[in-house]
Amino acid sequence: MSIPEKYAGPTLAVIVTAIALAVARKKWASKHSPYPPGPKGYPIIGNLFDSPENPMWEGLTKMAKEYDTNILHLNTMGSHLVVLNNSDVAADLLERRSVIYSDRPRLPMVNELMGCSWSFVLMPYGSTWRRHRKLFHRFFNIPAVDQFDDKIYKAVDVFLRRLSESPERFLNHARFLSCSLTLSVSYGVNVESENDKFYSLSEDAMRAVDVALVPGAFLVDALPVLKYVPEWFPGAGFKRIGRIAKENLDRSINLPFRHVKESFEVREPYFSSSGWLTGTNSRRKISLLCHGIDEEAIRGAGGAIFLGGEETTTSIIMSFFLAATLNPEVVRLAQQEMDEVLGGVRLPDVSDRPRLPYTSAVVKEVLRWRPPNPLGTPHRLMEDDTYNGLLIPAGATVMDNVWYVCRRCAVTNRCILMHTFKPDRFLKDGQINPDVRDPEQLLFGWGRRICPGRHFAARVLFMTIARTLATFDISKCLDEDGNPIVPDAKYTHGFISYPLPFRSDIKPRSTQALSLVPGH
Repeated sequence: MSIPEKYAGPTLAVIVTAIALAVARKKWASKHSPYPPGPKGYPIIGNLFDSPENPMWEGLTKMAKEYDTNILHLNTMGSHLVVLNNSDVAADLLERRSVIYSDRPRLPMVNELMGCSWSFVLMPYGSTWRRHRKLFHRFFNIPAVDQFDDKIYKAVDVFLRRLSESPERFLNHARFLSCSLTLSVSYGVNVESENDKFYSLSEDAMRAVDVALVPGAFLVDALPVLKYVPEWFPGAGFKRIGRIAKENLDRSINLPFRHVKESFEVREPYFSSSGWLTGTNSRRKISLLCHGIDEEAIRGAGGAIFLGGEETTTSIIMSFFLAATLNPEVVRLAQQEMDEVLGGVRLPDVSDRPRLPYTSAVVKEVLRWRPPNPLGTPHRLMEDDTYNGLLIPAGATVMDNVWYVCRRCAVTNRCILMHTFKPDRFLKDGQINPDVRDPEQLLFGWGRRICPGRHFAARVLFMTIARTLATFDISKCLDEDGNPIVPDAKYTHGFISYPLPFRSDIKPRSTQALSLVPGH
């Protein structure tokens, strides 16, 4: 229905006035609202000397408790860091206001000196990022991940066979599983051993990036002008670190990608081939089939699968073994459930997940108990914002303290024994409790920056943990006097956090259980 002509002018004036008042109110609030609570700091340098103790997520948690705030603020030489310590606040800002919270901070060390600008995970928000993410989502949405089930089963079964042959090397086997699977899915590369040239590609590169992504690890991120300092200059050791990491990273994504381009024939689904390769003739000509998706986007997205997916999956599987070693009663309960459902005649598969609620709860509790990325991936606020009367300034780096949030919010309105490993917290009347927040909602990011590979990752984790529990007993090792050796449960302090090496007693449940592993 059209507006009568005599009211059109006044109505338009009211709308324009309302918009103007809203803009003015926002500008006034931005100028007069205080920053969120945090250490006061010093003039000019701000909180340069208020760096939280290691591990950083525990130090930030301590600060948040000290200032009794869900939003912690630090300012280092004009660079604002805002840390979110509550899942509801994170959802309000990073998801419901994602239109202004979806950018990434400028990271000179990682993106420029180490050359990670190809990664859409770290890429600034914009058209290039959208093009890369669209390609990734095409092959990793819920229906699409079905195509990778056979690869997952194959990789997990190889993992189980390796575990039966040398159980004392279970941490190495966890890394091999993650690396071989991501290489297979992203590039179609079949890795047969740890001596494979592709297997060792990501080790050194990701170790450097893991350190560089921790806020405050390198001063060049706070003072980008330092990137122009020559490598030989005293104190410029970070330039050498960046150069070596860049060389390793370039090899990590270029060599597998070149392998795809030089493949004579494509016979099975994997990301890079299904994204743009078709059959080749004797001259191995390549055809782009991506309807406007360029080769650089495919190369970058493939690299994101290989390097990003490998590290987080490895960390989670390692944490599972630590939790199982410390809590053998959890292993027994999961095995009892699988015996009742599967009858001991086959291994679990993806379709069994709804019928294995306790096993599913174990997976959820591993994610909650030791999140692989304790501080999430940083966001950058694109314009001034106010929240509950507090100013969050444009350009601020906004981080989600996943570690603290997982300890506060896994149970609705309760924070009891959150440091302990208790899968039951996710159950009610023997089924998954829908009223308890799923840690997957906390670990895989928010809003437009949510991890598009989360559905694939969830399948890999369930299949690995479920099939391992169905096949092996896991408990503490014994010392010379027969006393149990309790692991220290200490973790590394990087962007991706791993348990430090520990011992675990891993044995097949029975000859029958081991015989269920294909190829054994």
